Amino acid sequence: MKQMGSKGTSRHRKRLSAAITYPIERKHGTFTISPHPSRTKSEIAIPLGIALREMLGYAKTLSEVKKILTKDYIKVDGIIRSSYKFALGPMDILEITKTGELYRITPYRGKRRLYLNPISKAESNLKLLQIHKKTIVKGNLIQLVFHDGRNLLLNPENDNKIPINDLSPKDSVLFNLETKEIEAHFPFAENNIGLIIGGHNLGLYGKIHEIETQIGRKVRTVMLETDEGEIKTTDNHSFIIGKVKAVIEIPQIVEKDDQNEP
Repeated sequence: MKQMGSKGTSRHRKRLSAAITYPIERKHGTFTISPHPSRTKSEIAIPLGIALREMLGYAKTLSEVKKILTKDYIKVDGIIRSSYKFALGPMDILEITKTGELYRITPYRGKRRLYLNPISKAESNLKLLQIHKKTIVKGNLIQLVFHDGRNLLLNPENDNKIPINDLSPKDSVLFNLETKEIEAHFPFAENNIGLIIGGHNLGLYGKIHEIETQIGRKVRTVMLETDEGEIKTTDNHSFIIGKVKAVIEIPQIVEKDDQNEP
């Protein structure tokens, strides 16, 4: 009997089963855009096509989105992107070169969605990155893998702005997209400011009150002091965004007629 192989990930996504971060009408049609899966977690990502069509209103149809992308008007983190399925995730910098508009992708508390937060030109070169892995590779170099799939090789013998030994997984860094250098380091530690980027409390942030390591488990429990009281989450849903205060703006209240409304 012939054995069937795995089909792999579906290339299509139905509106009713789309991630809650999608700012779409669930019952208006059957299918929606499925993002490329390789860059960021699908549950906290939105395809570039949805950002242009539903969130910014630059197009009414997918065909119009594709035409815009062929003009090379759209940049993400300073790189031209032409795929409508390109996955936008937290802290990405979206630039519309035709209009000069600049946005940082951030979660907000309102409806547990991602928000296009307008930023200035000076801010557009700086991006917060969370370290996912830190390994030693050939040549005794240190490789850092970040939450957006970016890789950075550092030489411990060089005079780096931030000591390499101080960098650990779950820490965040302020990365200069132009110079490709780390400008600041925010450890995953108590009393620093943490942002919840997953789960029911998506978008809440506050000072980390306690980090508890559970015996026999790799996942740690994090307690944050937020505007809605003490919130408990996991380290997988935590993103450090500053020390004394957040170094980026996180919208908390969004009006009904906001850009994220379909």
